[in-house]
Amino acid sequence: MLKKQSKIDGRFLVVAALLGYFGLLYLANFFVPYHKFWRIIGVPAVKNPFIDLAAVLGAFDCDRLTGEVSLTNNPCFNQISYPSSWSSLTWLGLEQRNTIFLGVFFALIFYVITLIIIGRLNYQEAVVYALILCSPPVMLLVERGNVDIVIYSWLGVALMIIKNSRALIFRLCAYLLIFFAGVIKLFPIFGLVVIIKEKRNLFLFLAAIFTTAFITYFIASIGEMKTISQAFDVERVWFRFGHQALFLKVKTFLSNLSLSTGGETDIKKTIRYIIYIIMSLLTLLVLTRFLLSKFKNFQEWLSWDFVSTDSDKSLDNSQYIDYFRLATGIYLGNYLVIGLVMDYKLTFLIFALPQILDWIKQENQLSLPSSMALVAMVATFYASPFLYTWLVDEIINLFLFVNLLYMAILSMPEWLKSLVHRRLSGKFSA
Repeated sequence: MLKKQSKIDGRFLVVAALLGYFGLLYLANFFVPYHKFWRIIGVPAVKNPFIDLAAVLGAFDCDRLTGEVSLTNNPCFNQISYPSSWSSLTWLGLEQRNTIFLGVFFALIFYVITLIIIGRLNYQEAVVYALILCSPPVMLLVERGNVDIVIYSWLGVALMIIKNSRALIFRLCAYLLIFFAGVIKLFPIFGLVVIIKEKRNLFLFLAAIFTTAFITYFIASIGEMKTISQAFDVERVWFRFGHQALFLKVKTFLSNLSLSTGGETDIKKTIRYIIYIIMSLLTLLVLTRFLLSKFKNFQEWLSWDFVSTDSDKSLDNSQYIDYFRLATGIYLGNYLVIGLVMDYKLTFLIFALPQILDWIKQENQLSLPSSMALVAMVATFYASPFLYTWLVDEIINLFLFVNLLYMAILSMPEWLKSLVHRRLSGKFSA
């Protein structure tokens, strides 16, 4: 079905879905405050629109009023849990009274960049993108006006440069855009995995340069980073993902195992926890079965066709491989290294969708993993707001983490796969 071309570009259907979504919010506002209606459909909206953006612009106002000149522990930016280096943007003249205009403007840029990146769609692909773009995590990003929506657009521009530029100088400019996005918000630095597209020696050189520069910046700012990390208690927010979120859910579950009330057993609570345990065990069983099957396949590829001898068939030459690598790098970094982040960062997985859909249509060795990744992505985009008291969403994210890592390994450049093959084939091959 995904291979079938449509007469009309499916992006028109995506735009129609978005207009319908916001039109519904507008109509609902005549009967109930729109933020309350938004909560009903899974978005934890607040009364004041673009509240995250307003906080940043308020910090700019604060910086101008106080005349703070130091970039170290600037109190105006500590309160929003951002590095005080953000005070260098005060010269832009942005003020808190610009919140609504800028919030709408950034949202429009976000949608335009996305529509350009995803390219022409058929009807089936349009349904997938409409589901994702209208999902609670994406709408939460738009509703908050969080700076991540600007970072997303920034990275989108960098990806378009990388994909369409043959000249190295333009790709280097794009890599610098990603690097500076990492300096601003840290997590985009994982997207620099896209430099793996370069030839081996150039990749190693760029990796050494960017790694040294980022580590130097991080060490110089480590005191402020600790202050920022302690300022926001993300553990109190259920709309999140990462390996720590899974452990927190388990911790909460174990702490609530007391099934008695006043000396009497709570039957309803007992039944609920029995169902909880059964669902969790079944999900873990399916995940374990999947991991074992993929490990067996990995053994076979290491000993057989893990390294492609036909450059035309190499997964490294896939059309949207750079998009996939950046999105996967950011997701894996957020999940494994940062460990606990707000769910609106799932939005960066949109960059991976063009390649995932393309692999599904090609029917190659990544078609099945891509299909499972697509299902897991749609599931986790809707699971958090409606299944937040359960482990289901976190287990889905664990599955997605493993699956994307597996796909990333199989789509590595051939020179890197050859290196892995030499190092691991003797250990894992039958």
